[in-house]
Amino acid sequence: MAQIANSEITSSSTIDSISQEWKEKPIIPNEISHDSTSVDDIVPQLCSASEHAINFNPDEYLRSFYSIPTNDVAMHTILFFLPGILYWIPEKIRTLLDLGAGPTVYVPIIFRKHAKHIYSADCAENSCDMVKNWAENKSSFEWTEVCKWIACIENSNEAPAVMEQNARSRFKAVLRADLHAEPIIKCVHYKCSDNDNTPQQFHVVVSIFCLEYSSENLEGYRHAVRNAVSLIEPNGFLIQGGVLQANDYYFGSKRYRCHYLTKEQVIESLRENNMAVEKDGNFKWFEFDDVFLLITKKKA
Repeated sequence: MAQIANSEITSSSTIDSISQEWKEKPIIPNEISHDSTSVDDIVPQLCSASEHAINFNPDEYLRSFYSIPTNDVAMHTILFFLPGILYWIPEKIRTLLDLGAGPTVYVPIIFRKHAKHIYSADCAENSCDMVKNWAENKSSFEWTEVCKWIACIENSNEAPAVMEQNARSRFKAVLRADLHAEPIIKCVHYKCSDNDNTPQQFHVVVSIFCLEYSSENLEGYRHAVRNAVSLIEPNGFLIQGGVLQANDYYFGSKRYRCHYLTKEQVIESLRENNMAVEKDGNFKWFEFDDVFLLITKKKA
């Protein structure tokens, strides 16, 4: 995720207006103000995209982006828009995969009432361990602030602990995955129950800040999209979010190279993989400040 200098967003009644009438260009709660102060005087170490699986620090990542989720513009935008995406997909989701989840669980929390079976996948073993710990209610990170923000967007009074427990009750497994390898799913890192079978394809695949960050050029990005789409059932859905026009992203002492993505590349990569890109109800695009979120249906 491209880190942006700290920003502040004040609350607004528009948050409570998210409903089935959610529009393609909804009103943002308030203007995002950018602090011109440098985030860090120390130049972070530059790493390749492939080094995510080796030297990624999940604790540092969570502290940087999720301790106060509204402090990062990109994360704030995704958390604001993602709950509204639920109105564009089937009310009941059989299986959902959070692809490239890292150490995060906000996707299972958001989809806790809509997905029957939820899975998480990432390339980094330490990130998979973090999600495993959360599934076992042993998380070292406190997700309360993220839950409060999600509940605010949902206009819900549900307590954070209840939100997490509801998400855990739908959670089935943590998978090790590599979008640039064959097979994509390398192994089942953790299963909540030995009786659960992991599907080969999923009704809905969610991939946020993943496809372009796993790649450093257009060829790599197209390969990542092709592999991600292969995990979707016919007539299933892809929910993709990311940052346009970024060469890298950083947190703490690390800076990771990524593909400089454009909207045209996103659309064309979806089209060449049999995903809907026509504005006929099966494709929606939302964008704010170079942060995008889309939903597209896989053609039968």
